[in-house]
Amino acid sequence: MNIGSRIVTILIYLYVIFQPLLPGKYKINGIPFNGDAILALAILIYVVSAILFVDSRRRFISGVKNFFMSSIGIFMFLLIFIMLVSTSYAESRTIALSEAARFVSYIGLFFIIKYEFSSQKIIDNILRLYITSVFIVGIIGIIEGIFGIGFVQQSEHGIRDRVFSTMENSNNLGAFMVIAIFPIIMLLLKERNKIKKNVYLFLMLIALTNIIICYSRNAWIGLAIGCVILGLIYSWKIILALVVLGGGSLFIPAISNRLAEFTDASQNMSRIKLWDIAWFMIKDHPIRGVGNGNYRVMYDKYKLLLKQKIEYYPSNNFHPHNILLKVQSELGVFGTGAFLGMVISIFCRILKFTREIDDEFYTPFFKGFLASFIAFMGMNLIDNFFSAPKVIAFFWLLIACFESVMYRKQREGDLYY
Repeated sequence: MNIGSRIVTILIYLYVIFQPLLPGKYKINGIPFNGDAILALAILIYVVSAILFVDSRRRFISGVKNFFMSSIGIFMFLLIFIMLVSTSYAESRTIALSEAARFVSYIGLFFIIKYEFSSQKIIDNILRLYITSVFIVGIIGIIEGIFGIGFVQQSEHGIRDRVFSTMENSNNLGAFMVIAIFPIIMLLLKERNKIKKNVYLFLMLIALTNIIICYSRNAWIGLAIGCVILGLIYSWKIILALVVLGGGSLFIPAISNRLAEFTDASQNMSRIKLWDIAWFMIKDHPIRGVGNGNYRVMYDKYKLLLKQKIEYYPSNNFHPHNILLKVQSELGVFGTGAFLGMVISIFCRILKFTREIDDEFYTPFFKGFLASFIAFMGMNLIDNFFSAPKVIAFFWLLIACFESVMYRKQREGDLYY
């Protein structure tokens, strides 16, 4: 491994730790120091390394060839191509380019982990650091819950403190923990070593506690979906545990009050209005959309068509709270096709991995991630975490990790690809 590869490896390690912990806009003496800056630096050094060092260049060229031969790579490329094309007609080209640049950064993360990190040790370290990040974020969330720190939400069903740890909002914390909890559950169920089993049990309880006390209805739905999936692929007892957990939670007033809001029209109407506005855009621009990231730019114009009061106001990360409506309204039918193709390809690859890779750590971890993936995509039908850097970064990181394992097996001559 050359010096460039070593530096990139260290930067990716730092990214896994600091992306969820540091504020998104954190700076030191005016210099950005956050997850995005670390990832950008890693990608830059990787490109320079591929230019300067023969071994890195060889891996890069081989990776490019494989990338365009894989279904995930092809659909990722098509999606970024459509994003870039949409800047030509977007009302705000700056926003369109900035969202495209962010997606390019995740392609860079995926590419580096899959094709540059040929050592199993590096992938193991990334996954260990990821679990460590989950632990740190979870502990901070529990401390916030103990001391009543968080966003105070008031409704006719009661007042509650919604913790968010270092994830900037409660929904992000819930999504982050939903992605993490199912791999941890599967490791817990498969582990025979008592010490490790207790560690996984502790981690699971931390993740579960955060999902509960963030009071994110979306996260609770994701937890339910994931438990059902795990119950189907592993044991029906997991579904039974979900039923017991849900039944027991009804005796806790704060939780039962929040559950009551699932059917409260006043709690759901604002989101439905956002979907209606997206539909107006889709009807006017069904083929090409309004431009990447431009839902929030066109929002003020289209909300007038609704002729109803709406409580949401545009912000830097404003979206229609549904990933399919966002993609269709902004990128049109071709963007939606590329996105769905990418999602289906990822699902098929995870399924292939869990069936063909036999490893005491990877196999249970990614069987759990299969449940996380389905739960996460379900959550994105009533929200959009593809626009949440602290969440979506780890979605792509875990996909890249299992792809790296399969790519290494392929190059070793095994029939896993």
